[in-house]
Amino acid sequence: MLNFRRFALIMMLLAWSSVVFGAGWLARSRLVPGAANRVTIHAPEYRLLDEAWGRVRESFIGEVPSDTIRNYGAIRGMLATLNDRWTVFVEPQPRAIERDHLRGQFGGIGVDIRIDEAGRVILTPRRNSPAEKAGVQAGDILVAVDGINFSNGAPFEDIAARVRGEVGTVVRITVNRAGRLIDFAITRALIEIPSVDWRVISDTAPNQTVIGYISIRQFTERTGSEVKQAITELQSAGSQAYLIDLRDNGGGLLASAIEVASQFLSSGNVLIEQKRNQTDGSIITVTHPVIGGGLAQRASLSVLVNRNTASASEIVAGALQDHGRARLIGEKTYGKGSVQLLFDLSDGSSIHVTSARWLTPNARAIDGVGLQPDIEAYRAEGEAERGIDSQLERALADLRAKSAASK
Repeated sequence: MLNFRRFALIMMLLAWSSVVFGAGWLARSRLVPGAANRVTIHAPEYRLLDEAWGRVRESFIGEVPSDTIRNYGAIRGMLATLNDRWTVFVEPQPRAIERDHLRGQFGGIGVDIRIDEAGRVILTPRRNSPAEKAGVQAGDILVAVDGINFSNGAPFEDIAARVRGEVGTVVRITVNRAGRLIDFAITRALIEIPSVDWRVISDTAPNQTVIGYISIRQFTERTGSEVKQAITELQSAGSQAYLIDLRDNGGGLLASAIEVASQFLSSGNVLIEQKRNQTDGSIITVTHPVIGGGLAQRASLSVLVNRNTASASEIVAGALQDHGRARLIGEKTYGKGSVQLLFDLSDGSSIHVTSARWLTPNARAIDGVGLQPDIEAYRAEGEAERGIDSQLERALADLRAKSAASK
């Protein structure tokens, strides 16, 4: 069983932040192949753009950016005309990190990265990681990667791109430890990014319900199998009910959300999707049914949500709420009910295009609205620092009462 780890707001090398698009996102579980070659650009259509840029080159007093940077700016400008905050352009480095994150694994050295207020890059090695085995210690300040200085503060994507790489290759890092510079040569290994933590919550009082707690941080390619493993181990440990924690879960892959919801449902739909008909532009409706064979279809269930519960996590929460399988406890969710297709471009960058909007099984719209919890519960300021979680305690109390009533 995995040990429970409280989710922290840390920029991590092992997992790109759930705020990839600011507050949550939902992507198809497949990329669209050949996207880079689908559009043929005819120069006459861009004559005005070329004319304007020519004037800039002739007259601008400063340094004119490269063609690549100009193209990136043009793409962003074109997408901005769609007035859709989720249709975005992603440059190669952050796209590579996103791709690794969705796969749930990458080649690296196994360190968490935190950039402090002074812009220093603080390292924390993972247990049994290549970084820890090489001697990197928590609190070491990253100075350089393969001779490139990062001591003056650098974007997370730049640092991650330098540290990550092909499994079996060597990366050289320099750290500052209490004023002393130390060099490490570390061989990259396959680093896995767990998306789920679980543990048993039991009460010392007699005849109390044993609750299996499952915290889902993101919906990646691994999440479905991890939730299955969690349920299996928690059942073996005597769990009679389950509490799913979706707080601060910004979303992820649509297929993973369907797979997770299906573990707790026996039939029906997980969501309804509305998208454009490619032939005539009309709106068509597609349903996504429950995948049969769920491992916990009848056990008592509650779901924790907060204002950062978004997108794929709202799909799961909304489905369980509509089917009457679980009460939502916590705060009103974020309200992101759209699906993005991911088109990889020829240079490793990508565009994410909103292609559909989704509704709950009862046809409730979520986009811009969010899910209203059945039981409102809030964490008071300073609870985290004191090790208190009143939302969790409220959910546990409700689940115990619900389980007792069903016996």
